[in-house]
Amino acid sequence: MGQTIRSRRLGSDLRQLRRRANLTAEAVGAELGFSQSKMSRIESGDVRVSRTDLKALLALYEVTDEKQVTAFLEAAKDAKSRGWWIAYEDALPREYRDFIALEGSAAGIRTFEGMIVPGLMQTPDYTRHIITAGPAVLPPGHADSLIKVRMERQSILDGEQPPKIWAIVTEGALRQVVGGYTAMLDQLHHLTRLTERSNITLQVLPFEAGAHAGVQSSFVLFDFPTDPSIACVENLTGMLFMDQTGQLNAHSDAFDNLRASALSPADSLTRITEIMKLMREERDKRKPS
Repeated sequence: MGQTIRSRRLGSDLRQLRRRANLTAEAVGAELGFSQSKMSRIESGDVRVSRTDLKALLALYEVTDEKQVTAFLEAAKDAKSRGWWIAYEDALPREYRDFIALEGSAAGIRTFEGMIVPGLMQTPDYTRHIITAGPAVLPPGHADSLIKVRMERQSILDGEQPPKIWAIVTEGALRQVVGGYTAMLDQLHHLTRLTERSNITLQVLPFEAGAHAGVQSSFVLFDFPTDPSIACVENLTGMLFMDQTGQLNAHSDAFDNLRASALSPADSLTRITEIMKLMREERDKRKPS
């Protein structure tokens, strides 16, 4: 599956432990019989560290606390796990697989979308039109695979401990008639149903908000119980993951500003209902008499 977010994070933690122990990578390699390249790959996350090697590293770094050792072993196990999305590996870029892994393990998800409905909130019909709207010609079967993946991602909403989701969507994204009036009305109705869930908060950023903190790009913030958050920005050619403090603070501040500029959850539901009413009227006007 290539380098993953989890293996990168584990490698970074091991590097910090080594430095705290005042050891060089060369000294550790000589002590444990690891080659220079193996040490480099472990700490960069390019290779998944085995349980035996991990125990040896922790012992050398004098990590003896049982809870801390167990946490590292669990992290290594998670980094080696193969998620359900492996069945669609041929259709999914590495960055998207990392995104799904983060999404599935996050305790909280804060997302701002300026152009479309967030993936976790899309209907199958809406998803199909979004995926096939791009100019790139997808290989046979890839569109169907991508739709299945997006629908499978939504299974986290029905888990025993679903993540807390706070989504902010621009009014323009909700008024864009994706797939025709029937498909879009079904999508908007789906959003109203999702707002009934206690773990989901949806806000609409209205036209009257004017220029806003998310005008340059959409983004997602993944929040975890103990690990630092991770920000993700998607563009036409891939995804960018950010975990530096300054980057996270900037995106968190932007989300807070967007939340303050958006309609309240109750007013957002009212705005969606109004959009649906106007959309039905427009649909009925266009029907042949």
